[in-house]
Amino acid sequence: MAQQRIGRIQWGDLQFGPGSRYHVTAIEGLDDMPDIRSDDMERPGQHGDYTGPDYTGARVIQLGLGLRADAPDELRDLTLALRAATQPQRQPAPLQLLDQDMLVYGKIRRRSIPYDAEHLWRTGSAALELYCADPYLYGLEERSASTTAYSPAAGRTYPLTYSGVAPATNLVLNPSSEVDVTTDQQMYGPSITRARVTSDARYGDACVQHTHTAASSAGTTWTISPQAAGTTVQVGIWVKIPATGVTSGQITWRSGTTTLNNAVLPSLPAPGAWVRITGSYTIGAGQTCDRVGVAFNSALGTVWWADAAMAVADTALPGYGDGSMTGYGWSWTGTPHDSTSVRTVTGTGRTYGSAGQSGRVAVVNAGSAPAYPVLRIDGPVANPSIEQTTNGASLTIDATLAEGEFLLIDTRTRAVLYMGTSPRRNWLRGGARWPTLAPGLNEFAYRGNALPGSPGQPSLLTITWRDTSL
Repeated sequence: MAQQRIGRIQWGDLQFGPGSRYHVTAIEGLDDMPDIRSDDMERPGQHGDYTGPDYTGARVIQLGLGLRADAPDELRDLTLALRAATQPQRQPAPLQLLDQDMLVYGKIRRRSIPYDAEHLWRTGSAALELYCADPYLYGLEERSASTTAYSPAAGRTYPLTYSGVAPATNLVLNPSSEVDVTTDQQMYGPSITRARVTSDARYGDACVQHTHTAASSAGTTWTISPQAAGTTVQVGIWVKIPATGVTSGQITWRSGTTTLNNAVLPSLPAPGAWVRITGSYTIGAGQTCDRVGVAFNSALGTVWWADAAMAVADTALPGYGDGSMTGYGWSWTGTPHDSTSVRTVTGTGRTYGSAGQSGRVAVVNAGSAPAYPVLRIDGPVANPSIEQTTNGASLTIDATLAEGEFLLIDTRTRAVLYMGTSPRRNWLRGGARWPTLAPGLNEFAYRGNALPGSPGQPSLLTITWRDTSL
């Protein structure tokens, strides 16, 4: 039930209000309307103005506090704690009104903690000014709702869990060539040149480009955490080859420059697109494996690419992951892009609302102002599209997401982030109309094309938002 009293307020590690030593004595600017930025213009030769839409400026909140201690020295401790918690900030932080189910994002711009020089009191006062560049008032709870993609043939299965969320370790130290290729090795002599390029990466921002300087078999090996005899090492590497010039390929397991095993690819990957090739090898007696790699037998001048090398000491190969994919539960065990990566997450960590039906989902903004949702698309899916059927807004992505891959779309900043970190705004089809959640009911339709070999339509759209008011 809504209440008039402010109640408890949380700022960082400090709590103000009932149950604390910081009593809330006054608050201004919370329920007030921020200053309006108008676009009015006088009507020449007529009474009145021409007027355009009104927008608010920043919100400024004034907070008065009463400090209550049991002794003067304790009052000093309260003063120092408040001072430490209200330092200049690089980014806004949440001020949470716990009993009013509300939060704002702001920076402390003013702080006053007066000192009475005539007496040593157990009580004091303070005044804070919070500058909120974002004037909106948000609900404390982050809400979300999900649906699978529409599939008239296969229907839908719900609820779904994200694929590939079991614990896993990627043994490759620099799996996506994000920093450089100095920890990698060239395979098979000086018949190829290798370069780190950022023009067409499968994961992250970079991949390895290979250019054959002779007609031969050559490629790249990646350093992995050393694995002992008896260990089965599963390998997956994303590659892209041209339509002509490549005759065969292989995955290799090595100890330094000594080849332990070559697994010839049974067929060449489809040309012109990123394809994941895989292989498995159990390390023999007396052997230690510390590198895995890929090579193609190609004609002079052939150019091909490799990215996202993964090796696991397991009986099955999960979807690709490295420590930069924090939004999917991965982390580095040491130096980023120069250590193994682990995924310890065993669930989605999300609470979903009502399931959609046949690719449709309804969400409710219980606030009084438009909310900006965050949209997450989980593969496998090709060319997914999201339509807000209540107002005609729509987004279409001209790209393919494999199993274990996802895309985050922030409708406020209009960022499109592959795996939550890598910008992919160029994947957005022209003519997009960005969705916002009007107060009340909003309905969405989610569509996409299934990938070959993917049963049904397991792709998932998740919409996350907070109730929003001004």
